[in-house]
Amino acid sequence: MTFIQMWLFMNNRSEPLRQASLLMLLAGGVGHGDTLLQSLRAHEQESKSIWASKIGQLRILLEHGHSLSGALTIISELLPDQTMTAIRVAEGTGALADVLMDEARRLHEQTRSKSVSTGTLEQDLLWAAALLTIATAIVTYLIVKIVPEFKAIFDGFGVDLPPATKAVIEVSDFAFSYWYLFIVPVTATVVAFFWLVYSSLWNQLTHGYTRFAGLWPRYWLPGVLRTLSLSAASGQPLGRALDCVMLDLPPGRSAKVVSAFRHRVHGGEDAIAAMQSVGLLRASEAAFLHSSLRTHHLDWGLRHLADSVERRRRNLFRRLSQFIGPGVVLIVGAIVMFLARGFFEPLITLLNDLSREG
Repeated sequence: MTFIQMWLFMNNRSEPLRQASLLMLLAGGVGHGDTLLQSLRAHEQESKSIWASKIGQLRILLEHGHSLSGALTIISELLPDQTMTAIRVAEGTGALADVLMDEARRLHEQTRSKSVSTGTLEQDLLWAAALLTIATAIVTYLIVKIVPEFKAIFDGFGVDLPPATKAVIEVSDFAFSYWYLFIVPVTATVVAFFWLVYSSLWNQLTHGYTRFAGLWPRYWLPGVLRTLSLSAASGQPLGRALDCVMLDLPPGRSAKVVSAFRHRVHGGEDAIAAMQSVGLLRASEAAFLHSSLRTHHLDWGLRHLADSVERRRRNLFRRLSQFIGPGVVLIVGAIVMFLARGFFEPLITLLNDLSREG
């Protein structure tokens, strides 16, 4: 569980652990209306604040005859959008309970894969921010306070300063004279960057997708494949599943690509070829799905490919996050080397001059 998820959990807001528990409760009550309503009432009573209010709204909507997907659509930020799509499709297949349990397991695995003990992108960014903040404070103190006094001391001795020290002094003079030119843009950039990271992680936990997922069509591929697998397993038209997918996609490039895919399927084009044509599938992935289709296991192939894409993506982000720490260390090390040369070279020069005079 990440720090943001801990905060969401402590403040009784939607997050994967609560969402998985709710899905398991709903799965146990499918087909038994009275039992489901009693379970929701009990869950509402044992919950607090915002989450209890959302569960109460869900119970009331179901009591008034709304379908599960319809009720969940009305209540904002209760379940991830991709889970909502799976529920809409599953309601017409007779496999709603199985789908709810599958989504609960998926959310639970998502929580386990982001354990604080194993290290997360969130932790790496917080560590990098803390280290850079400390390094910036030290460098600022040296440039504003120490360097001018250092320069005055060596001017008094009449010692020619080495090029490295002159470079430090030039940087110090520029920073001291024109600090107002870069402090506001730099501060604003740093604040905006960390706000975007924070809001993206928040959106991932509550809605199930990152902030800029609308610009990345392949981000939605696992969800699309799982939705199509439900239709393939039940024999329903794939176009109906894609209609459900479009209801939960945020506006952007991803929605346009999936919409183009849906229009091709409604026009009678082979779904696998259409996915490859619009850029959702790679050639090797399309070949795997064609093989699954020939062996009459398309539903299994779609689910397996969805899991494979998500696993590769997690591994990629995990490897990329491992470069954050070394990158920050290299940046701080370069700054320390620059300052160390600037401070120690003139000291060595001064000691050599004094030893010759002695």
